[in-house]
Amino acid sequence: MACAAPNQLHWEDLRNHAAEEIIAREGVQLDAEGRRYEVSFLGSRYLIDPSEESIIELSPNPARELTEEFQILLIRYLVAPNAGPVEGREISEKDLPGGPTFFQGPHSLQVAPIAKRFGHDPDAFATRGSELGGVPVGHGDKAVRFHPFPQIPVTYVLWRSDDEFPASVSVLFDASIGRWFALDMIFTLVWVLTDRILEDAGPRGSG
Repeated sequence: MACAAPNQLHWEDLRNHAAEEIIAREGVQLDAEGRRYEVSFLGSRYLIDPSEESIIELSPNPARELTEEFQILLIRYLVAPNAGPVEGREISEKDLPGGPTFFQGPHSLQVAPIAKRFGHDPDAFATRGSELGGVPVGHGDKAVRFHPFPQIPVTYVLWRSDDEFPASVSVLFDASIGRWFALDMIFTLVWVLTDRILEDAGPRGSG
């Protein structure tokens, strides 16, 4: 099921890229007909049809509504100009060129709902992370490294609430993230990832 679709510029950009270039990305392949792309996002599989301008989820939930932002994110991944592997060096959004100016106000990373849901129960956050293929890492009170796309690790660091401070969440990216996405798509990536973490994640916390 789909919500509003990406505009023509995104589809035209995708059609203007050679299939050989697109399927070189990890987690992407052509379907049996050789005209549509299958791509992984957080363990789910999607079918992207440039000619029909459609995106559907193949598994595990074909009935999932796909927001316009998510569909655009998938297309931008297919056409991203990345050159090179994961660097293995973690940075925050403020370490990106232009990041301190861009990631504030309405463009602050969408992580407050994670703190609200899991701020009193970091173990539940770790459990939810494992359900989505995330792995624990040694930051904060609990931290989970997700791979929304195979070569794009995104780490959520949760600090639990206590008597002095409310719960908080920060995000770490591999330093290669800027080769994949512009700042607006990094913002969208976190927004989509947060929504997926919260989906079917149980009741909200109280802090």
